[in-house]
Amino acid sequence: MKQVVATNRGEVRVREAPRPVLEGSGAVVQTICSVFGEGSELGGLRRTRQAAREREGQAPAAVTERAMSYQSCGRIVELSDDLRETFAIGDVVACAGGGFAAHAEYGYVPRHAMAKVPEGVSPEEAATTNVALTALHALRRAQFQPGEVLAIIGLGMVGQCLAQLAAASGGRALATDRYAFRLEIARACGIEAAVDAGSADFLAEVRRRTKNLGADTVAICVGGGSSDLMHLAVRLVRPSGVVLMVGGPILPDFSGASGDASPHLKEIDLRWVYGRGAGSRDPAWNRGDVE
Repeated sequence: MKQVVATNRGEVRVREAPRPVLEGSGAVVQTICSVFGEGSELGGLRRTRQAAREREGQAPAAVTERAMSYQSCGRIVELSDDLRETFAIGDVVACAGGGFAAHAEYGYVPRHAMAKVPEGVSPEEAATTNVALTALHALRRAQFQPGEVLAIIGLGMVGQCLAQLAAASGGRALATDRYAFRLEIARACGIEAAVDAGSADFLAEVRRRTKNLGADTVAICVGGGSSDLMHLAVRLVRPSGVVLMVGGPILPDFSGASGDASPHLKEIDLRWVYGRGAGSRDPAWNRGDVE
């Protein structure tokens, strides 16, 4: 079968690989489509290429490859006996998680990393399950409630899903991005406000729409983040509100921050969001070894 791999130089290749076999409680899934992660996968490739450029002139390292995987949708072609009351051969399933949802013709998927695709949901939509679950987990981390206001910095796939989920749960979603096509998608999906970061003042818009109180929760959905974005997020959030760091391992620097940019004076909560939730941090659960 064909499989997409990444090298330790940040290159992407397609190679021939053996078809996977059942490894435990799970299924072998024939891929219909898969979706690359803009931050986790493509951002990682960019960082790897940059690191390789910085090593130019040194002795080159031997090229190594790793299979790429993030989120996909496919059809079950083999199934472990313990799952036959839940799934069946031929079921279309959404698959989530690095190591499981392969960018390949076939993949082995443990039981906790797949779910049946409901009627009316296309494979292309189902294949975005990992970013959608990350957005859902972000709302859980924020303990977001109906009627609250969520301000989102960055309208990539996670930001878009987060905005729609917040609105669908009875909240209000305000968002900003610098790319026009992302703003158009957000507006088409009914988001209350989608502000062009390059030509408008998002802080002023959030304050206007919250009667100068600020958002209950602010989510930074930008890969890598920056201290400037952290300072903006603190200005956007209300006193005792929540700032979510969704876009990677952001290490905020508040040196010299004062007034409405001081997390101490505003007494806010800073919360990091990792993957799909607690299970995605547990290798044994991911493999299906535990309930």
